[in-house]
Amino acid sequence: MVSSVGGGGGYTGISGLVSGLDTESIVKKMTAASTAKIDKVNQQKQLLLWQQEDYRSIISKLMDFQGKYFNTLSGSNVLSSKFFVHKTAVMLNPEHSRFVSVSLPANTSMASIELSNIKLATSSKAASQNAVSQQIAISFDPTSAPVDLTGRTMDVTVDGVTKTIEFSGIYHTSQQLGSDIQTLLNDAFGIDRLSVSVLANEITINSDGVDASLAPGSLNSVFDVSGLALTNDHTSRIDMRKSIEQTNFTLPVTGDNFVFHINGVKFEFQKQDTIATVINKINASDAGVNLSYSSITDKFTLTSNMTGSTSNITISDETGNFLSSVIGPLTGENYTAGTDASVYINGTKVTRSSNSFTIDGITYSLKAETADTINMNITSDTEEVLANIKDFVNDYNEILDAINTKLSEARYREFAPLTEEQKKEMSETEVKLWEEKSKSGLLKNDDNLQRLVRSLRSAFYMPVKNLDDNTQNLGLNITDVGITTDNYFSGKTKGGLVIDEQKLTQAMEKDAQSVIDLFTQASDKIYTPDAPAEYKEERYNESGLMHRLSDILNDYVGKTLGSGILLKKAGYPGSSTEFENTVTKRIKSYEQKLDRLLDSLKREENRYFSQFTAMEKYLAMMNQQAAWLNNSLE
Repeated sequence: MVSSVGGGGGYTGISGLVSGLDTESIVKKMTAASTAKIDKVNQQKQLLLWQQEDYRSIISKLMDFQGKYFNTLSGSNVLSSKFFVHKTAVMLNPEHSRFVSVSLPANTSMASIELSNIKLATSSKAASQNAVSQQIAISFDPTSAPVDLTGRTMDVTVDGVTKTIEFSGIYHTSQQLGSDIQTLLNDAFGIDRLSVSVLANEITINSDGVDASLAPGSLNSVFDVSGLALTNDHTSRIDMRKSIEQTNFTLPVTGDNFVFHINGVKFEFQKQDTIATVINKINASDAGVNLSYSSITDKFTLTSNMTGSTSNITISDETGNFLSSVIGPLTGENYTAGTDASVYINGTKVTRSSNSFTIDGITYSLKAETADTINMNITSDTEEVLANIKDFVNDYNEILDAINTKLSEARYREFAPLTEEQKKEMSETEVKLWEEKSKSGLLKNDDNLQRLVRSLRSAFYMPVKNLDDNTQNLGLNITDVGITTDNYFSGKTKGGLVIDEQKLTQAMEKDAQSVIDLFTQASDKIYTPDAPAEYKEERYNESGLMHRLSDILNDYVGKTLGSGILLKKAGYPGSSTEFENTVTKRIKSYEQKLDRLLDSLKREENRYFSQFTAMEKYLAMMNQQAAWLNNSLE
């Protein structure tokens, strides 16, 4: 009888129905040695996977620590002097904070600051002399004066609301008529809703950004009287989406192309270009200005991006009259030159082009003008600095503890990783407890981690050299500021840092600059992982403690300038080393070995099943012959 056997090779043949043998069990026992080899390789692979997890857990902690304390954009950047000494300017009158803010360097020696007579820097600014869009306009002919409009009307529509205006006077000049129109419009629509201006004999009605129109009254229209004419019956505002040629400027723009200069920068546009295109190109250029349009005032404004007396604006039309139309000539009426900021600091007048400037390391940010005298005292915020250092030490000790725990973790070699068959025979709790033993100690006495710990600890107690004279040490060492390293063998933190808060506070108050140098002194030699030993040694000796730690972290988990030691060893997800590292390569070699062993096992199982199938066929044939003989003898 032909059926499927359950061997690992999936072989199809005759089972042990004739012989009565458990073929599959026999083959399984016969291939036990091969299966054991596969199990061993699987166990070796699993140990490497667990070891890689342990490495990557430590790498992750080191990277988090590095990002928190050694990133120049971090608020906890230990490479900055402000982390160790923080000074603030406290204003005697808190209300004065609306006029100025002061940022102090950690090493400032000033005890107080007095400011007075603050004047802000301003930008140069040019604005359209008049409304740039065509407005409602009425012409007045003085040769027809006096003009009697008694009982005459006109219809005015503002934002969809139409009202009839009736006159009751005789007018000799355009100014008289314009003044009366303003009064009548205020009565009809409210004060400041419409604005009337008179230039020569042209009366203009500005609607401040809303749609408005004017029409002759249906009865007794004012425009039936000799001497008055409606030259434009509606207002319009600049539509950014429309082209230059589609825009109705008060001073019409003529020509097909426009070439002009702003602060020496040349611009070219065609009449088909939109107003938005013109504005965006000017604002994105190197002209150093910002062009904007207000539909409320119906004016363009050209503002210098810089402040100060040197922030002048120059404009000129080369082809066409675009700038003349939207801005006009830069005269005293529509152009305001930028001014410098000025302030008296401790009795001395200081003038700058910007409202934010730095003098002797102190940054002053002027906010508003005042003639008041502003007094402030310089204080050291030792509590904040102490809290910063304590947080750093706690995080550092946690990392050191995590590494030391792995280095000293017990190794239980008798608890090899379980095979799938073994797991089936155990409860979940038993499997969990077993694997805890299996995973333990995979980084015990690891060379890389031991060197890392030694480097971290020695960075603190090796003296820092003087930058000006490398034969001399700085005046302070780590113990002078109240920080010591715990005993590696008997200490509570096993080589971690311990703070004497009182001693640290006294050191900061006594000589802030020396404390800053001890921690943040920077060598003029740039960090490179493959630099010669002599170069590295010189950089190390003259680097402050935090720069030393930064270099060590880069050596082990740095992702730039070549990958760090631990990344090359175990890799890290999301980096170039995720699959290109020593442990992963070893895992792949075991996977290749497993493929070969599984192929070999399959061939071995097929060979045995073939032999048993042949035996079953032979026994079946012998049984048939025996039955035939018995039948013949009967």
